[in-house]
Amino acid sequence: MQAQTINSTNPAVEQHVFSLWEILFSGGLVGNLIMISIFILGALALYIFLERYFFIKRAAKDTPDFLENIKDFVEGGRIQGAIDYCKATDSPEARMIEKGLTRIGRPISDISNVMQNQGQLEVSKLEKNLNILASASGAAPMLGFLGTVIGMIMAFFQISNVTGAVSPKLLASGIYTAMATTAVGLFIGIPAYFFYNILVTKVDRVVLKIQTHVNDFLDTLNKPL
Repeated sequence: MQAQTINSTNPAVEQHVFSLWEILFSGGLVGNLIMISIFILGALALYIFLERYFFIKRAAKDTPDFLENIKDFVEGGRIQGAIDYCKATDSPEARMIEKGLTRIGRPISDISNVMQNQGQLEVSKLEKNLNILASASGAAPMLGFLGTVIGMIMAFFQISNVTGAVSPKLLASGIYTAMATTAVGLFIGIPAYFFYNILVTKVDRVVLKIQTHVNDFLDTLNKPL
């Protein structure tokens, strides 16, 4: 008996190659606009973080013996020399003390007030654009969630127009495409949130350093001769 050879062929299994680009930008016009907006927020957040980080780092840099030199100038009666020394020192506390030096001879309350006003300007410089960074950390996930909701609505709308059985592939592709915006929004928003808190902490440290220098300067002026 001759054995019969049976050739069995397995049905071809369609494999979908993972494509990050396709997942990110396959949500239609509205989804793509939302995705681009999230990436723009991410780029803006990164730029603000780097620019503020190095700006605050320069402001936080210690100037060795700065206050001691100011005390020597004041005690020696060389007020103009102290003012010139402050102008040559690029730091927030130097600019505040410079304002106070220009008011020497007036009541100590006037000196303190003018230094506080200058201090508010210096703090506003340090905190510049931090509100934008905070907004980006919250807006990116919200935009992502909005994209997901819109994508899910569109996906289920397409499914509702399908006659007969709904293909699981159609359902799955619509869902993962819609959820991509939420994933990207969280991917942008979480680092932006940490960036914001890092910068706020650094600003607080600089403000504490400024207050310490200003208080020491005022103590020098109040020191009895």
